Amino acid sequence: VSSAAGGKRPQGNGEWFLRVQTRDRASLGWSRGRAALCPAFTELQAKVIDTQQKVKLADVQIEQLNRTKKHAHLTDTEIMTLVDETNMYEGVGRMFILQSKEAIHNQLLEKQKIAEEKIKELEQKKSYLERSVKEAEDNIREMLMARRAQ
Repeated sequence: VSSAAGGKRPQGNGEWFLRVQTRDRASLGWSRGRAALCPAFTELQAKVIDTQQKVKLADVQIEQLNRTKKHAHLTDTEIMTLVDETNMYEGVGRMFILQSKEAIHNQLLEKQKIAEEKIKELEQKKSYLERSVKEAEDNIREMLMARRAQ
């Protein structure tokens, strides 16, 4: 089987396609500078996609922590209506531990506080990632504008 790349057969690793693509670019007047931009452009695109996925993950984690915080708050609100001397059972794995109302109340408050701190950390991380995406997109635009100017 003959091909446009000098009669060589396509190889499994895509080398043939790469050679044909490079030759076609050269025959169309692509300069070495433009060909050198392609890997950088691809790298920036990969960075943007990776960062966008991290932003989505941070959003999911923030939603989960908000649910945890709300659950702890609602549970605390319910147990505060009970008499102070009421003993309660806390579920730990497959067993239940008898504890006082005050101990459960303190645990729920701590759970809310920890969730709030983690939410703040994730929001800071998310804003950093969003800035990073914006900078990468701006770099891609600059590369495209430079390519058009050449």
